[in-house]
Amino acid sequence: MKVAVVGLGRVGLPIATAIAGRGHDVVGCDIDPQRVAMVQRGENPFPEEAGLGELLGDVTANGHLRTTTDTTEGAASSDTVLCTVAVDLDAGGRADLHGISAAARAISAGLRPGALVIFDTTVPPSTTRQILAPLLEEGGKQLGSDFSVAFSPERLFMGRVLEDLPKYPKVVGGLDAESGTRAVDFFREALGSEVIELASAEAAELSKVAEGVYRDLNIALANELAQAADLFGADVSEVIAAANSQPFSHIHTPGAGVGGHCIPVYPRFLMQGEAPSTLAAAGRAANDAMPAYLVGRLDEIAGGLAGKRCLVLGLTFRPDVAVTAHTNAVDLLRELAGRGAKVWGHDALLSPEAIAALGFTPAAEPLARYDVAIVHALHAAYRSFAWGQIAPLVLDARNALDRGAVEATGARYVGAGRPLTA
Repeated sequence: MKVAVVGLGRVGLPIATAIAGRGHDVVGCDIDPQRVAMVQRGENPFPEEAGLGELLGDVTANGHLRTTTDTTEGAASSDTVLCTVAVDLDAGGRADLHGISAAARAISAGLRPGALVIFDTTVPPSTTRQILAPLLEEGGKQLGSDFSVAFSPERLFMGRVLEDLPKYPKVVGGLDAESGTRAVDFFREALGSEVIELASAEAAELSKVAEGVYRDLNIALANELAQAADLFGADVSEVIAAANSQPFSHIHTPGAGVGGHCIPVYPRFLMQGEAPSTLAAAGRAANDAMPAYLVGRLDEIAGGLAGKRCLVLGLTFRPDVAVTAHTNAVDLLRELAGRGAKVWGHDALLSPEAIAALGFTPAAEPLARYDVAIVHALHAAYRSFAWGQIAPLVLDARNALDRGAVEATGARYVGAGRPLTA
């Protein structure tokens, strides 16, 4: 097969590499000339993505993967176009479709007769039919007679995309029956995937939004239980473990809100006015309030934070992935500074310049003599820290630390819904 993958990001590049690794001819398209050149040389821009570097080197060396900044040319040389451009939020909290719309226009100018276009991303329901398909028709070809369109949500976990591709079924929905069937056949051949075909693109779009809303609401419940545990002097970790010991409870872990490209974003796709969104909005509000709650609790424990030296550790949105999209670390910084604390930031994956770009003063090595250490993302590099040498009080903002290990170093421990060391 000849395939164009539009968007060589943390999802698109592993997918393009995986398809090429199965012997298909893939052209990767991206508007970033530096990334395009880097990938063409077989260099991996995402070193923390397991297995990507070796496979990328193989498929660029054997010619199954090439790259270009000309999306129109990429589409013109391909029978199937897979658009993996991510959709984030605009300043008003609505889906920002500028990037994916620009990609659709570029694809439209090069579409081959009979081509299949699959949008492999996450969008508000009805976006594929009402917005993206008409943009594809701007090139002069007609949907249905000249080309087919389907939607398939990305369902991958950054850091293990290549591992997840064969693990999770691909969900697809076409704008018509033929488009859906073609998309099913494509993914089975291109990736060897199990495929779940839904009756429409709208159903496939909604399925991914449903995943995000479920996880956001589940975490919101865990966060409210953490606050209840604080009120009643219980340890929420014990509470959740007990509740989850029967098969109908699957409560997640509480913490300082929700970050990343996915969970904080996709519930808002239901909050744009087109669909019922009462619960989605409630989940967002509960999770967005957690940084202020945790810092408020810390303020009480510390007898006031004004003038206190506070270190926030792990500024990425989750451990061991160098992504800062919607990271709650900046929310913690805002709340700490608002209470008069002096705040430094440290991240084992980020440069001092990247740390400063988030608003933090980069912490100097060695990490020591702080009043409070706050663990936001527990990178592997932090797991063996002698916490007592860093600060006498450790706030585990993700309930990721071993309480006993922290206390053994002489530090006091407190977590989200977990009691302060006596």
